[in-house]
Amino acid sequence: MLFSSEQVNRGRKIVNIGIIILIFLLLTDIALSLVSKGIKGLTGKTFISGIILFNIFLYCKGNRIAFKITMFLLSGVYIFIFGLLPVYLVLGLLRMLNILDAFGGALYLVVPAIIITAVSILIFKTEFYDDVLAFKTCWLEKIKN
Repeated sequence: MLFSSEQVNRGRKIVNIGIIILIFLLLTDIALSLVSKGIKGLTGKTFISGIILFNIFLYCKGNRIAFKITMFLLSGVYIFIFGLLPVYLVLGLLRMLNILDAFGGALYLVVPAIIITAVSILIFKTEFYDDVLAFKTCWLEKIKN
């Protein structure tokens, strides 16, 4: 498949922003576990976060397996940012305004479905997925050669 360089550059920017967000989430998770559990609760989190950070380092060095693992981890970040975060924010706002209980709790199911559908349509209309796929394909071909 042929992709334009503009599309590959957009995909590269999206992936780099996702990696920055992933690193931020890992460091925040370590800091929160340090504050809440102290030094004793930090060992498990540090080990897992260290493995993920080492994987990101290997991805930057050009490792193929690390690239696939990083893409998998980034899919979780994108699901959290584009799917779950808006749902949590809207449900929190509606709960605060006492609107969710108005229809017998049916809005607990309807509101997340509407938000996730709207976000999915937005992602595919803005070619977000196509840009990431173009970058992924281009990067794998570059590593192969």
